Amino acid sequence: MLFFFMAWFFWFLFCLPKVPFNKSTSTVLLSSTGELLGARIAEDGQWRFSASDSVPYRIEKCLLEFEDRNFYDHFGVSLKGIGRAIQQNIRNGRIVSGGSTITMQVARMMRERSDRTFKSKFIEMSMALRMELKYSKSEILMYYVSNAPFGNNVVGLEAASWRYYLRSPEKLSWAESATLAVLPNAPSLLYPGKNHDRLLAKRNRLLKRLKETNVIDSTTYALALMEQLPVRPLPLPSIASHLLDKLIKDGKKGQTIISTIDFDLQKKIESLTQTYMRILEDKKIFNASVLISSVKNGDVLAYLGNVQSSEPGQHATKVDCIQAKRSTGSVLKPILFAKSLEEGLITPQSILYDVPTYFGGFSPKNFNYRYDGIVPANDALCKSLNVPFVRLLEDYGYEKFHFELRNMGLHSLDKPASYYGLAMILGGAEAKSWELNEIYSRMGRELLNKKTFGIHYDKRDTQIFSAQHFNRACLYSTFNIMTELGRPDEEGNWRLFDNKKKVAWKTGTSFGFRDAWAIGVTADFVVSIWVGNADGEGRPGLTGIKAAAPLLFDVFRILPDKSPWFKEPISDMRVVDVCRESGYRAGPNCPNKFSAHLPYTCLEKVSCVFHKTIFLDASKKYRVDCDCESPFKMQQQSWFILAPGIEKYYKQSHPDYISLPPFKNNCGLQNKDKPLTILYPRQGSRIAIPIEIDGGKGSALFELAHRTNGIRIYWHLDNEFIGETKDIHQMKFNPNIGKHKLLCMDENGNSQLVEFEVLGSQKKESEEY
Repeated sequence: MLFFFMAWFFWFLFCLPKVPFNKSTSTVLLSSTGELLGARIAEDGQWRFSASDSVPYRIEKCLLEFEDRNFYDHFGVSLKGIGRAIQQNIRNGRIVSGGSTITMQVARMMRERSDRTFKSKFIEMSMALRMELKYSKSEILMYYVSNAPFGNNVVGLEAASWRYYLRSPEKLSWAESATLAVLPNAPSLLYPGKNHDRLLAKRNRLLKRLKETNVIDSTTYALALMEQLPVRPLPLPSIASHLLDKLIKDGKKGQTIISTIDFDLQKKIESLTQTYMRILEDKKIFNASVLISSVKNGDVLAYLGNVQSSEPGQHATKVDCIQAKRSTGSVLKPILFAKSLEEGLITPQSILYDVPTYFGGFSPKNFNYRYDGIVPANDALCKSLNVPFVRLLEDYGYEKFHFELRNMGLHSLDKPASYYGLAMILGGAEAKSWELNEIYSRMGRELLNKKTFGIHYDKRDTQIFSAQHFNRACLYSTFNIMTELGRPDEEGNWRLFDNKKKVAWKTGTSFGFRDAWAIGVTADFVVSIWVGNADGEGRPGLTGIKAAAPLLFDVFRILPDKSPWFKEPISDMRVVDVCRESGYRAGPNCPNKFSAHLPYTCLEKVSCVFHKTIFLDASKKYRVDCDCESPFKMQQQSWFILAPGIEKYYKQSHPDYISLPPFKNNCGLQNKDKPLTILYPRQGSRIAIPIEIDGGKGSALFELAHRTNGIRIYWHLDNEFIGETKDIHQMKFNPNIGKHKLLCMDENGNSQLVEFEVLGSQKKESEEY
């Protein structure tokens, strides 16, 4: 007998499993305030949420009254309860009650056995005694409510509360708490949707007992009896479903995640976007994503990865477009603008060249196919002009810009800088909406509080601080310019937007009209919008300004206006005299100036080089020098001078521009003046001659600009005269493969020579924009 006791005692010491419960659990996503956003069923097909950390008061009172009234008085086994069970079993002639305490029921759950033999009962009693020695009463009760069966495929109080009432347990009424308390007693026989009348009677008996023991008063009891039972398990919410899928991919399967999502805002965004996309469905545009983050702390407040299709299972609505790589269009331009201000390459108003430009086989074009010759940098950003920004990227260095973007978190740039080249700024690169939102959010945060860290959607994530990426004054200047973009309506009849809400925003459109972007920043929020088709199909009208920007401002309309605009970083700015015509720091020859606050980095740029002092004769029609005019007769004047190739396009939109007067005959400086410029091909360029659609060999269109109207130009290719032009200086050539020399000369003897190389022929394709 002593041997058996010692054997039992040794088993007793180690009878409890090291991990009490090791069942798979559902993946549960909660909002920042604890509301259920969505869940995925556990691997074993059960709705089993992670273990509860507390038991609500009503649930505890109902459970103990129904299952174990002496729970806090016994040591795992209730002799009184066992005696009562024996009497009931003898009276009924069969086993109708096991006399198990809550602790013994937890032991049975640990064993995963449901048989009611004396052997099983003895083991459960032994485990219950051991459990009382190891765990506190509150821990045992939490094990029970987290693992008890509640009917159907629902396990645990949390899952039951949401499946039957769509509320968390602490928000349940007395009637609802009583209903759940009676379910574990016979989960396969009674649950909402099965044996309704028996379940109702059982619930009401428990409520009556609660009234008799003064746990609830008569009024509460009467009201509780009036409450209806749920008729079936309810479908769980499916809010921010793409975020839930993302968390599972991130390795958080089976966890309960308290997110940073604002529950009410998320629902509003989903409803708003769903309604908005119904209009675009008629244009065969089916997908969209919306991401909203907080500038102050990086919290993701709304995460809509895609919209629901009106045709279930169609149009790739399962794709999380926030995490999909898409062509960036023009949304990287503000970043290049801010970095160029830092480098002192430009000032906010300095002019950039906007003329036909060729980089080997790459020839960027503006969206409207027009050229202005020169354009202020702020206008180039507001109008999202392609040519000025490609030229700016060439000055900044695409290798350096590639490095900077990667450093900011644009990890979708997973190829060398040479792969993207200058087309990087026009959508030649891909990015995720998440990455773009994070970069603009960092920009806003650096400007707001000099701190830089990313965005996050899990409240448990720690913020990782990093070095600042931007000069605050340059960010402020860039954001201010972005607020001046025209609202999304070329016709002027778009819905009015509250002008008091200052938003820095930028749109983008990818080649082939496949992606429409809109990103907006305030001192509170960053909103990134993508609209398109997840399968990459382009559609007419799928542009940032038409398809994405209206949704962007719809979103900002429902966002609260909490904070004023960013504070101007005065310590990083200087008051500078600026040339009104060129936008550069005013030089000694600039006649029109104004004072402006500029980032101190702009002081590194040389002053205006476009205004120069020239000397005119008495008629002011000709330039002169000491070889042809007496110094006493010379008229000194400051002149805004553009090169001929720039001037040609600038005069088309600025007819008041006056060209630089020619030199008077016999002036010594006459031969130093260059009135003509070959626009194409450029010196050292490598070009391809297109093949026409019918298969025939095409030709290249060469172009020249001259300061004097009506002058004749003589064209020579490889020392052979091939023709002349007047007024419009364009000439079609069909040179052979190899290196060539093009010489152009005007009738006054002014000339220019360029060398270029023809690489071969390529099939001519239609241009989309």
